[in-house]
Amino acid sequence: MNHKHWFRRVYIIESALQDSVTSEILSKFPRRIQRIIPDDYNLAAEARNLDPKTILLLTRSQGDIVKGCPGTDKSYLCCNYQVINQTQNCPMHCSYCILQFYLNQPATVLYTNYDDIFVELKQKITRQPKRFFRIGTGELGDSLAIDGTILFAEQAIRVFAEMPNTLLELKSKTADIDDLLHLEHNGHTVLAWSLNPQEIIHQNELKTAQLIPRLAAAQKAVEAGYLLAFHFDPILFHSNWEKLYSELIDELYMHVDPERIAWISLGSLRFPPSMKEKIIERYPNTIIPFAEMVRGTDGKLRYARPLRLPMYKLIYEKLSTIPSAPFIYFCMESPLIWKEVFGKAPDSNSHLDFMFADSLFRRFPGLMPEKPQRIHYDNGFSLDTLPE
Repeated sequence: MNHKHWFRRVYIIESALQDSVTSEILSKFPRRIQRIIPDDYNLAAEARNLDPKTILLLTRSQGDIVKGCPGTDKSYLCCNYQVINQTQNCPMHCSYCILQFYLNQPATVLYTNYDDIFVELKQKITRQPKRFFRIGTGELGDSLAIDGTILFAEQAIRVFAEMPNTLLELKSKTADIDDLLHLEHNGHTVLAWSLNPQEIIHQNELKTAQLIPRLAAAQKAVEAGYLLAFHFDPILFHSNWEKLYSELIDELYMHVDPERIAWISLGSLRFPPSMKEKIIERYPNTIIPFAEMVRGTDGKLRYARPLRLPMYKLIYEKLSTIPSAPFIYFCMESPLIWKEVFGKAPDSNSHLDFMFADSLFRRFPGLMPEKPQRIHYDNGFSLDTLPE
């Protein structure tokens, strides 16, 4: 995939010109329409009839960028993950992507004031020196799909290399990591991929890297000393799901040593009810909105338990019944599902957060400066709710 072909137009908010990275980002799009606009310009009016995935907006963040993952209803466990929302929107086309519901931007947005973001990050991290943070950039957009996000990732890797109580996770559906392989990361960056069987990628993850290139990129990441993570999320129902997901896991472990995998998440398809019509309209050939789904306590539609439980159990068994199995967890599932699949469940969100830290300490000696203590996690603070 060539990042330069994502966008047709690039808009630059006037104040973003003061940031040194802006000119570097613009140099990646020399043949695209580039236009400087005032900070108060109504871009939505001009771009009303244009696809926001083809428009890039360079601007400056006005509020906090580093914050806790919003998670979901309290009935579902959340792992106290933290996020840096430097990019908003994604140029790829996944039929199930929840961004098409949550984001109402006229463009793909990149914040250019990197220095301010890193100052905010360091200030918040230093206020809890005894806690180990997992922080990612892939909540509101792919971590590596756009040249501007790759430039941010390069700088972030260097910053996190000097922060002993953090791990940076860069989650992607691309295979373009060559610009990262030479960087000094000090073991504090995790390169992560969302995974689905190739047949599902072909049908529902348009303009993304295919399965084998993703796994080949993961191999290169290991050779460069990076830790890995994988996200089986969303797991999608398919008439042949047992065979497809079994073969996917076999392929994963053939390409990657599980001892280098920091964590693997599991999560089934879920989305707000009103998004169903958008999926049908935008992706008329997909069948994913027509499976048996129920409304959860968070208001989202998700597969009924009799549908998703067998998928979870097979995938978990295949992933875990090997020597040196990675840390495996659910993203936004109830304690009941945890117990039915794993045989146990965390006591709380903060307990799950501690379980991550404990696993990382045991499995990767030298990563953490000292053994984590649960007392430092039980307050449950995220980076946007820290006490003064």
